Amino acid sequence: MGQRANFVLVDDTGWRLYYDHWAAGRICSVLVAGPEAATRFITAQHQSAQDEWLDDIWAEGGALVDHRTRRLLFYGDELMLNLLAKRVFARLLSRTWPGWDVRWAYDGLGDFAAHVGLDRAIVRAAGDPEMPDDLQPNPSKDWPPHLVTVRDEAGRLLVYPFDWADDHSAWQGPGLLDRLPADGLAQVTLPVIPDGGLHVDVRSRTAGAWSIEPVPGLLPKLTDLWPGWQVEFWADRYEEQARRCGEAVTFPPLDDSAALDELLAAIAKRLGKNPVPDMLALAHRLDPATGEAPVVELHPLFTAHTQVDPTPTEWSAVLRAAADLRNDL
Repeated sequence: MGQRANFVLVDDTGWRLYYDHWAAGRICSVLVAGPEAATRFITAQHQSAQDEWLDDIWAEGGALVDHRTRRLLFYGDELMLNLLAKRVFARLLSRTWPGWDVRWAYDGLGDFAAHVGLDRAIVRAAGDPEMPDDLQPNPSKDWPPHLVTVRDEAGRLLVYPFDWADDHSAWQGPGLLDRLPADGLAQVTLPVIPDGGLHVDVRSRTAGAWSIEPVPGLLPKLTDLWPGWQVEFWADRYEEQARRCGEAVTFPPLDDSAALDELLAAIAKRLGKNPVPDMLALAHRLDPATGEAPVVELHPLFTAHTQVDPTPTEWSAVLRAAADLRNDL
């Protein structure tokens, strides 16, 4: 039980690693008010030894704040599973972190480790992911979380909207083509934007992958996974795949008119709320069958969270930045 996060703070004294048991689902709240507020939150959490990193499996989010290079790397927070909210938040951060290079960490903790000069292997979990055995497309689902499109040797476009949301298809390299059904769809209308996708052009031996969420371990290996191919990573730009599919795939339009207000409202609800007391109560809740509390072995850092919110002045600055952004949307 937890939403584990690593934070890295870099300044003139070097870099320090921090751990928070509950912050991975609150990354937007940590970062929204700018570098001073974020640094205040990070330094209030548990400081770890420099070799006590989480790995790709256990870490669900985090941020690196480098005051020397003025760079922010981050990932996590369920609010960022929505592509529109993710893009709006990035534009808001460009205002609350002026002069900073703000980037989404698609390699997760690997990007943090590499930034401070460590091998990405320090945070890698063992083994590469595997695709599900059943690769039949399922366009009837309300939410196709992954889209594979293939332009074959004859120039025909085959569309595969999958209903699984595990690891990215780009991990499979060209061998994926041998596992796909021969009868891909000729046309599909998607009800929502997928979580990620892959477009393969067999004629030109090119491939492009994109993802809304982090894809830990994939990007450093992408070229090796596709030997002899020209492979690009398009970040979260699903539009790149859409452009190559033409009328064969219809993506739903994005409407950002309400996204900013919904995002701010969700962040505001978290302010002042320490998750630890509620989680402790849940862990020790009485069993209705016996009337007794269960025996629960808690993680040693279960309570490793100090609630630190933006000051009223900082929050007012966020609202002003949001008002400025709203005029540009």
